[in-house]
Amino acid sequence: MKPRSINTQLLLVILGVTVLCWIVVATVVVAYLSLNRTSTWDEKLEAIATQLLVTIPANSRFERKAGAGLTLPARAQRAHDPLVFQIWIERARLAANTPGSPRLPLQPSFVEGAASTVVEGRKWRVYSVSDRDGRVTVQVGNLQSVVDADLRHTAWHALGLATVLLLLAGVIMWFVVRGSLQPVRALGAAMLKRRSFDLAPLPLARLPSELHPLVTSFNHVLKQLDDAIEGERRFIGDAAHELRTPLSALQAQVEIALRADDPQATREALEKLLLMARRSTRLSEQLLDLARLNAGAKALKQVETDLSRLVEHVAREFEVYAAQNRRAIYLNLHACPIRCDIDEIGILLRNLIDNALRYTSADGKVLVSCGHLAAAEPGAAPQPYLEVADDGPGVPVSERATIFVRFHRVAGNPLRGSGIGLSLVAGIAELHQAVIETDDGLDGAGLKVRVVFPAVAGAV
Repeated sequence: MKPRSINTQLLLVILGVTVLCWIVVATVVVAYLSLNRTSTWDEKLEAIATQLLVTIPANSRFERKAGAGLTLPARAQRAHDPLVFQIWIERARLAANTPGSPRLPLQPSFVEGAASTVVEGRKWRVYSVSDRDGRVTVQVGNLQSVVDADLRHTAWHALGLATVLLLLAGVIMWFVVRGSLQPVRALGAAMLKRRSFDLAPLPLARLPSELHPLVTSFNHVLKQLDDAIEGERRFIGDAAHELRTPLSALQAQVEIALRADDPQATREALEKLLLMARRSTRLSEQLLDLARLNAGAKALKQVETDLSRLVEHVAREFEVYAAQNRRAIYLNLHACPIRCDIDEIGILLRNLIDNALRYTSADGKVLVSCGHLAAAEPGAAPQPYLEVADDGPGVPVSERATIFVRFHRVAGNPLRGSGIGLSLVAGIAELHQAVIETDDGLDGAGLKVRVVFPAVAGAV
């Protein structure tokens, strides 16, 4: 679908409004002139007739002479002037009239006032007035065609003026609109000229205030995108740094195995090589999980499940590893329904258990628990929790808040980890709106990590 242009829409609106206004103005003008032009001409005719009547002396005797009666002296006048008058005596004798005027009364009924009549085949607009005694009657008339022509002339002048004004207003509005949108076009041109990954905020100075919320929202998206790209850059740099060490170690162990003449030395080198390969594999898995979590590639598919069954399933995966490394895993599980993404919580569990097993000394133990915390307020629903505790060297209280930061390692710890596992735990917990708490581990030693999830409606 072709995108709609604001310029085109505004132009169509301006044209439509201008045409509509012109139609309204034309209708009003024609209606007004039609209703008032006749009365205006009637007022003119009335004024002329009245002046003629009061000009006639009271003692005038219109003596009858042979012929058609009195006529005015000849004067410079068109033979058929559209404006004519007649003076009638006793409504029977034409005493005076305009040359070229009809010989018959303009108003045959001699009714006073304005009226439209047809005399000698032509339509007239007539005003008739008589003296107090009704002896002298003055009739002034004008051809109706002249009145109509004057109406059309005035109407055309009014419509022409209205058309010019409306067109001028439309042109002014169009230029104002174009001027208002010019900063938008300039901003678009500037965006096209930007270099790749130039995510600086868009300027608001020259933009119309109505566009500020839109551009502000766009700047917010640019800021988020810039933060995401910067995070990816840091992640790539950190990942490259983290992978460089195990890869170098793998290469060194391979060289040792190849140069070893003693089968026992070769075996020891291969065993170390296998251990390094396992660590590299685990590191790669954590890096991939972290990259996917940061990218938000998968939306959470939250379903209601029993956390105890999920813990039991994941714990079984570590039984062989724990036995080979002389560690023991204990479970303290209670039915615990929660709403979660099973795959994500599985990753969270694996990282917590793996972290506890690796940092627990030989013959150490790890306790994994789940259940419900007592409600903080009366009537509130209990909150499900997951807890992993060990009896290893633990983490100083001052550093417990930082162990969930990506690639952070506790200073002085002889066991070198990747610093990724607990950051994954923090990210997944945040996605589930869960809270992480830390405390001393088993028998006052080690570390305990508790993840408290939001209460599930209807849970007991």
